[in-house]
Amino acid sequence: MLFKGKEDVVIDNTDEEYAVRQESFFYYLFGVKEVGCYACIDIDKEEITLFIPTPVLAHKIFMVVYDKGDFEKMYGTRTEYVKDMEMVVEKMGTKKIYVNYGKNSDSGLTTLVPEEKWMEKYPVDKDAVHPILCECRVIKSPQEIEIMRVAAKAGVECHLEAMKHCRPGVLESYVLSKLESYGKENYNTDIQPYLGIVASGMGAATLHYRLNDKLIEENELILCDCGQLIQGYASDITTTFPSNGKFTPEQKAIYNIVLKMNRTVEAKLKPGVSWRDMHLLSERILLSGLKDLGILKGDVKEMAEKRVGYLFMPHGLGHLIGIDVHEVGGYLKSTPERDAQPGLRNLRTARHMLERMAITVEPGCYFIDFLLNDGAKLLGIPTSYIDFDKIQPYMKLGGVRIEDDVVITETGIDLLSAGLPRTVEQIEAFMAGKDWKAIPEGSWISEVA
Repeated sequence: MLFKGKEDVVIDNTDEEYAVRQESFFYYLFGVKEVGCYACIDIDKEEITLFIPTPVLAHKIFMVVYDKGDFEKMYGTRTEYVKDMEMVVEKMGTKKIYVNYGKNSDSGLTTLVPEEKWMEKYPVDKDAVHPILCECRVIKSPQEIEIMRVAAKAGVECHLEAMKHCRPGVLESYVLSKLESYGKENYNTDIQPYLGIVASGMGAATLHYRLNDKLIEENELILCDCGQLIQGYASDITTTFPSNGKFTPEQKAIYNIVLKMNRTVEAKLKPGVSWRDMHLLSERILLSGLKDLGILKGDVKEMAEKRVGYLFMPHGLGHLIGIDVHEVGGYLKSTPERDAQPGLRNLRTARHMLERMAITVEPGCYFIDFLLNDGAKLLGIPTSYIDFDKIQPYMKLGGVRIEDDVVITETGIDLLSAGLPRTVEQIEAFMAGKDWKAIPEGSWISEVA
């Protein structure tokens, strides 16, 4: 099996490079962070050979340069130079080369594979490896889970730091900088696993809001979606809290619906549970809650069937997580296919839960003017269930999302992102500098079937 690692990526036509992460499959298999490498696995002998760029001695003047001996000490792996790869592979008695070729079910992009010049002498199998490696990455080893637990712990502490520094009159970027610097200072975190989001007010209605440049105002909700990367593994956590430390009645009502969605799903997760079913359950809780507020009218089951829930939660319930924040393995030939219906087609997986699978639980509720009007018409989703007079006080709210990282256990879940104030009362106590942990969370399990 032959694998290619990430190359340096230069900025335009300059001599400076972007900060890059190792190609995820390469890191998963070999743990090598340095760029420009290849690796080979001799299947018969169960041996790994790492191939590295030939060091340029003059570069030692201005950068750290590693040779073969350095790599063998760092990674405990036989190491050769890339320039000798053709000869080394031939001496192995190679009869066939397997490469990790496949398409990512989230992006539609294909994996990084070695150049043809390294394989032109041999038959090449592009089909066998990818589904096996994807399935391996879906099920986490005990060691991986412990690394992810640290990444989640770092993420939790970073979110607490963001809440401490949030107040009206500061920029969203100020809050984000406090969060990210805390991770670097206290955990030596790697580059961020994804671009962080600190969205205030109506900015929270943009699911992947990236501006982070607005001045935070009084009585706004702040949606903070940020993760940390430790030893190559990601956390992905979202908190939503009031800018001045106190929820308005409308903010509290929506927040409590989303918290009920989050906690009910987490209570039901265990091996064998369908992720698609959990998404539909969260939608029914959302529809029922909005109906209780008078925002919606009509039969909840009927609204769910007509996909009205999509108008308020236009994303999937969550995603697999690991080395990639959106981990591979969501849709394979051996798993349930993607549903074409609005909302369900946004699910990054429709799999049944398996023990040691890591996944996020991130229900939300958003008030997106376009989606409630033109978007609904384009999708053929009826808006007759919406009371547009009753919804008006909520439109400037933006949105609420509550996201946790969990690992499926034999009987339920291991909540990696524990340690955050999650109820309205806990959040208000924390932002007032009080002991929020003394306030019990209570039960937030919905009885909606």
